[in-house]
Amino acid sequence: MINLIRNENMKIFKRKRNWILIGIVILFIIIQFVNLKSSDNVLVEEDWRTKLEQEIAFLKLDMSKPDALPIEIKQAEKSILLNQYHLDTGLPPSTSTWSFAVDQAGNLIIAISFISVIIAGEIVAAEFISGTIKLLLTRSASRTQIYLSKYIASILFGLVLLLIGAVISVVLGGVVLGFQGLGGSYLYVQNGAVEQTTVIKALFEAYFLHIPFLLLTVTLAFMISAAFKSSTFSIVISLLVAVAGFVIATAMSGWGWTRYFVFSHTNLTQYVLGDPSVTGITFGFSVGFILLHLLVMHLISYPAFVKRDVV
Repeated sequence: MINLIRNENMKIFKRKRNWILIGIVILFIIIQFVNLKSSDNVLVEEDWRTKLEQEIAFLKLDMSKPDALPIEIKQAEKSILLNQYHLDTGLPPSTSTWSFAVDQAGNLIIAISFISVIIAGEIVAAEFISGTIKLLLTRSASRTQIYLSKYIASILFGLVLLLIGAVISVVLGGVVLGFQGLGGSYLYVQNGAVEQTTVIKALFEAYFLHIPFLLLTVTLAFMISAAFKSSTFSIVISLLVAVAGFVIATAMSGWGWTRYFVFSHTNLTQYVLGDPSVTGITFGFSVGFILLHLLVMHLISYPAFVKRDVV
């Protein structure tokens, strides 16, 4: 099994196109960093109080609009509490290397997941299209071993991209912004109050607890790749579902029906660095709901793979 996984990884990283995809991840991080530097989040020390007071006034105005979405109201309330905390304590807000890495973890995972879908969407279908699946089946490995090796290789590619992205985001931020924020605190809002944790813990949680989105999208693409002969179809459909799921989960956050929408559960940081998107759901429920969907997808893709005819 180990040799099969190693072989799949070699085939993935041997292709120049996949190195281009890694380059896209790096470019994405740079763009996010440029946006950070050009935004008003980096406040000038002498007028930070005035800016925060103005921001609070604007946020309260936005919250009062009749067409404000639940997610907009929730984000506004969070920002008001954080801004008021800085005004009350007299501590100016700062955008450190580590807070940058924590805040961008979700966006980085989303981008990496979309790229990983391309790999998972063709890793099985392409073998059948090119006929190279015959070479694998002539070896002593069973179809089950081949299936697992390809799935594990798809997941590993996404995790490697995540590791690369995490390291680069921290190093890039550290070079430009400095590493002094390493020993500081990370502020977040939970149960209507401002809480704090160590930046190291927040950084680990931000990356680790966003991984379910990667697992879900990669498994979806892998399922379609195993069930259909077209890698293009697998990639396009998987990307459409992933994008639609992300957008719906974000826009509809706070609506009661989203407790049964799996993409609303893929951001597990809501339980440790915030509040659940829907009142009443728990960490265990979200994990179980995600695992149930992963199991169902494998129950579809595995039989399709092992029973598929080789022409």
